[in-house]
Amino acid sequence: MILQKIKEFSKRYLPAEIVGTITAICAASITHVFSDNPVFIAYIATFGEAIGFFSTILIQHIFTFSKKRKAANKQFSLLDFPKIISHILLEFGPAEIIDGLVLRPFFMYLFPLLIKKFILGILLGKIAGDITFYLIVIVSYEMKKKLKF
Repeated sequence: MILQKIKEFSKRYLPAEIVGTITAICAASITHVFSDNPVFIAYIATFGEAIGFFSTILIQHIFTFSKKRKAANKQFSLLDFPKIISHILLEFGPAEIIDGLVLRPFFMYLFPLLIKKFILGILLGKIAGDITFYLIVIVSYEMKKKLKF
């Protein structure tokens, strides 16, 4: 059961995590070239990660929804986007508000200062943010599945 859930969550979230990690580190590194303000860098890294993560999630949802429409002999259209967006908001919205505005920027600010290695600190801050983020996301996802939304 646990191994099955790990596989399910990995398939669902790992591609977005990989892209999000790359965009977070790139955003932080580029910003660090132009600014020494650790709060600013932390928020830009958080924003960069969100762009990479949620663009990947959106693409995954489009593919999944498109396959379902095709299986039902229906065509995917732009009118399907509100439903896709509502699925994403239901699953990630509560976690992203807490994580994106407070926790992740705090961790991405704190870890580089504590360990004195910028990239490693950003990565560790991202991982700390991921832990709190997924505690909420997994609950939202499981509730969404139970409600068959």
